[in-house]
Amino acid sequence: MLLGLVAFGSGEFPAAADGIKGILMYLLVYTFMNLGAFAVVTSLRQREVIGDEIDDIAGLFFRAPTESILMLIFLLSLAGIPPLAGFYGKYFIFLSLIESRHYVLASLAVLYAVFGLYYYMRIANAMLMRPAVDKEPLPISLGMWAALGVTALATVFIGIYPEPFIHAVNWSLGLTQTSPMASLVR
Repeated sequence: MLLGLVAFGSGEFPAAADGIKGILMYLLVYTFMNLGAFAVVTSLRQREVIGDEIDDIAGLFFRAPTESILMLIFLLSLAGIPPLAGFYGKYFIFLSLIESRHYVLASLAVLYAVFGLYYYMRIANAMLMRPAVDKEPLPISLGMWAALGVTALATVFIGIYPEPFIHAVNWSLGLTQTSPMASLVR
């Protein structure tokens, strides 16, 4: 998100606006992605599954398939993979860096995202591909189901249909956005 401030500091109109837009979008989507990922971890910690090692989640898919798939969704969104919500936060920040001609920073940010994806996929690999140490299924509470459902729905929905959220960010910044749909509504 600090990279959006770098673009904002350039003072050029599209880059500065896209930098702040990227920060606001990333704050919105990061909230749901992080809350979802931490809800999965909290749920597993409450049942004494997760400790401090990645081996603790080996074969989690066989014990808690829903939580494993939701964690994969949150991890892919955190990595910025489309069509999930995290893509749009990163997109506007990268766009603002390119518009403000900070090509080296944009390249480093993309490289950092690739390294992040590697670490996220190590977690996914442990959950989905490794054999389970314990085969006993893990029950989940109704409240945790609700929390995971809301965060997963928001992460996927914002990724698939980001336009209302982009319009809300533009409106909050006082920017107008012209689109073919806007002319049809008038």
